[in-house]
Amino acid sequence: MGHGLRDFLTRQEAAGDVLRIKPEIDTISEMGAVIARSDYEKIGKGLLFENPKDFDIPVFANTIGSTYRRIAESFGVDEARAVPGAAERMRSAMMNPVAPIHVGREDAPCQEVVLTGDDIDLGILPILRLNPQDGTKSRDFKDGRFICAVACSKPAEGAHNLSYHRFEITERDGGSVWIFRGTGDAKSMEESWGAKIDDPSSSWDKDKAKPFPMAFVIGVGPEMVLAAANSALPYKNDDFAFIGGLTNEPVRLTRCATIDVDVPADAEIIIEGVFMPFDWTIQGRFASFNGFYDEPRRRPVFKVTAITMRKKPIYQHIHIGRPLNETNNIAAFFRSVKVYQDLVQVLPNVVDVFVDPSAGCGFTAHVSIDKKRVGEPRMAMMRAYTALQGFCKHVFVYDKDIDIRNPHERDWALAHRFMADRDLLVVPDVLGNILDPLAQGDAGATAKLGVHDGHNAIPKGVRTFMGVDCTLPLGLKIMERVLPDPEVEARVDALWPQIVNAG
Repeated sequence: MGHGLRDFLTRQEAAGDVLRIKPEIDTISEMGAVIARSDYEKIGKGLLFENPKDFDIPVFANTIGSTYRRIAESFGVDEARAVPGAAERMRSAMMNPVAPIHVGREDAPCQEVVLTGDDIDLGILPILRLNPQDGTKSRDFKDGRFICAVACSKPAEGAHNLSYHRFEITERDGGSVWIFRGTGDAKSMEESWGAKIDDPSSSWDKDKAKPFPMAFVIGVGPEMVLAAANSALPYKNDDFAFIGGLTNEPVRLTRCATIDVDVPADAEIIIEGVFMPFDWTIQGRFASFNGFYDEPRRRPVFKVTAITMRKKPIYQHIHIGRPLNETNNIAAFFRSVKVYQDLVQVLPNVVDVFVDPSAGCGFTAHVSIDKKRVGEPRMAMMRAYTALQGFCKHVFVYDKDIDIRNPHERDWALAHRFMADRDLLVVPDVLGNILDPLAQGDAGATAKLGVHDGHNAIPKGVRTFMGVDCTLPLGLKIMERVLPDPEVEARVDALWPQIVNAG
């Protein structure tokens, strides 16, 4: 079947699942808006931008998209049972890995062109500005281009770690990267540097610290896009062997040209580089999963040591911005799987889990159970909260007859099976998430809300009223919400008929 983007595109085109976009689209102000529009309207097809303005490299977006369809296809499971099905397929792949195979440069399409030294120029790539305010408020602000792609590192000999980190381009040969805390790469970087990423400078030992190498891999198949977001994989695991176990086909790897990291030989573009110990800069604002702009923060500098690529590459983009989007969809799916895996250990009668990608891809979780005992819904609430290590903020539990992915059925269950004085669980002052806009500064810690469908002992004709205030508290300063630019949207409106009818 093949793990490369081209094999995937061939299959998708044969199925009529690729939308070729022929009009010239600007990568700074328009392309991100077009992708966001397709996510909101659930176009469902991959988007191939054939004419990015000022670039001769086409851009492919929506490898996964904003629905579960391609996720289910990648795991070989039914879409309606994607979460439980993927949990089982993941367990099988981890127990039966297929080791990758290594090939030389002559057999690696990703190294048909190798740029090093003065030839390195990230400006040749059609890197997008995803959202109108991305990159602003940075001292290095240029135009807010961020690479959203699979990152690959080598945490130990024989191990390969795939992940995602946001990479802001501020120089022809580099920029800054947010290495998310708690990820395998954060742990690996700390091991190389001999210090925690957030340790004070007084604890740094620059003589003993080692540079940390990483490669950004652009242009891969959906299995690799998904594996990079799978936090269930140990960080010193061989993630490529997991992909091989999932597809029953070994991944072809080749060694990078300038760093000791192995990358998929059939990828389109590889950006190789290193993080020098304790070299920091301020990264610009960036649309976060919560639908707000995260403020500028200190991030490590990434120095590009090589760009390698096919002779005529395709640039692959993984979109993040205003929910609903591809990144939120992928992250929410794997958080659904994580909650399901934890819940089934204590509640074998759990039916399904849906972490809503529009609700912070983890802040709100919906759980379906085949309820057998009073008290099980509350057990599900607390277990879901701990499964995501405090990330989850609201948990709703439903009977198995409710389709938890259907907002109409969820609202019906809330209206007809929930009684606030009996079915509401509120736990104040628990661990929350730094990017919760209502948990900033003086607003305090987040609270957890659990709602379930209750039990049968209800006096006839009696019910309880619950009011939920979803307005912002007056006078509270919070992060700025991600909103579309009206002028850009007007241009996309004019282009939209040409895009959706490109077929």
